[in-house]
Amino acid sequence: MKRRKTALLLSTLAICSTMMVTANAESQSTELEYTIKNDPTYTVEIPAKIKIAKDGSDMTIKASNVNYLDDKKVSVSIAGTSYFRNQMVLTNSETRAVMRYQIVKEDGTVIETNGQQNQVNGVEVASFTKDGEVTDKVLPVELPSSTTGDYSGTITFDIGLVDAK
Repeated sequence: MKRRKTALLLSTLAICSTMMVTANAESQSTELEYTIKNDPTYTVEIPAKIKIAKDGSDMTIKASNVNYLDDKKVSVSIAGTSYFRNQMVLTNSETRAVMRYQIVKEDGTVIETNGQQNQVNGVEVASFTKDGEVTDKVLPVELPSSTTGDYSGTITFDIGLVDAK
């Protein structure tokens, strides 16, 4: 019986302590606000094919319809390549010879690999906070020992929103 009275007393105190009582108030109100934001929009165009010249060829990446990014930017980064260990290498399908290539950014930064696995994965090649274009140069690294013939390869890009920093 004593336990029952104690439990009843404690539960009554718990209920009373959660009630808010304001003396001498006729009414109270809370103003509510809600903002609907537009989702970010953007379109990125990357060349499907580039015929690389001996002195390099332009790779122009374009962004359009860039809107509602808040504190983000549209980032285009390297996801991987078609060669072993994601190396920036072109291959000759007839002779199996290989040739490295580089991407030279507008600011002169050179993106290249030297044999380490996934060395350039995640490296940003272009970014946008508004409509525009970035033109990088794709440059073959032709050595005196390079054999004649046609070389090809594929590079894949990730496109997404990241913090603008």
